[in-house]
Amino acid sequence: MAVNTCNNHQPFFDQVPSDDSHDSGGDGRYHLLNVINHGSYGVVYRAWDKETGEIVAIKHEIEGLSRSTVREIGILQSLPPHPSIVELKDVIIDDHHHDGGVFVVMEYVESDLEKLIAAANKKPFTISEVKFVMKQILEGVAFLHGNGVMHRDLKPANILINSKQGRLKICDFGLSRPIGSQSGSYTPGIVTQWYRAPEILLGAKRYSNAIDMWSVGCIMAELVLGQVAFPGNSEVEQLVCIGRSRRILGERLKGLLSASGVDLIQRLLAVDPNRRITADDALHHAWFREFYGLLSD
Repeated sequence: MAVNTCNNHQPFFDQVPSDDSHDSGGDGRYHLLNVINHGSYGVVYRAWDKETGEIVAIKHEIEGLSRSTVREIGILQSLPPHPSIVELKDVIIDDHHHDGGVFVVMEYVESDLEKLIAAANKKPFTISEVKFVMKQILEGVAFLHGNGVMHRDLKPANILINSKQGRLKICDFGLSRPIGSQSGSYTPGIVTQWYRAPEILLGAKRYSNAIDMWSVGCIMAELVLGQVAFPGNSEVEQLVCIGRSRRILGERLKGLLSASGVDLIQRLLAVDPNRRITADDALHHAWFREFYGLLSD
């Protein structure tokens, strides 16, 4: 996908309207509907692509592309399409917009796993729901690892959910990196703390895609327990919390999961990264072959 530069004849964007209608409002390809997020980097809009009829998300970076966005664009452009990975649709430089800057057009997905967990109000997901979520997350992670990419920031907020289609999509590749990159030491301060693997907390300069599997294990445990598995308030406390909570995690899970399900979480949360289960092996774990009827939920 090439970067598009707006010419002198036609803008890419209409201005943000006062309502949520699909009135074209101008000659631009993208009709900006409303602001869905904003920060120091710029603004994220929900927009209507008049050429395709799709609703998209557009990130506007006023000061030009940040390092993390450049990395995200590079990673997503290098990957073939996959249903569990958010789609990068366009990158636009548009001098006609009143703020100028760079616009990154992404697939729009209305919610995320963090919001779904919050809406559950500390109530555990049913086993069928956990399987539904985990299978799609693992499919996405297996795809990334199979294509030589480690995500490095897997957490519920970075798992988008399309409620109409029932699809989960991994997003936010600003910290992602090729597996086995030879460009020096890796950054230790990546992955939101509660989902950070022990080797990173211990200051490892080099690590593998096993860090993603730890994060996946934390997400699965959170879905089953209805609360964060290792909620440390600092890096030191996070290590202590992992050491203390992991010893009793199996007992906490026994009343909620089958022995096979407990085994999968324990393999995902193996402290030794060399013993941690891979995404491919996790997808073929016996737990996914167990049948759970309505009564078992």
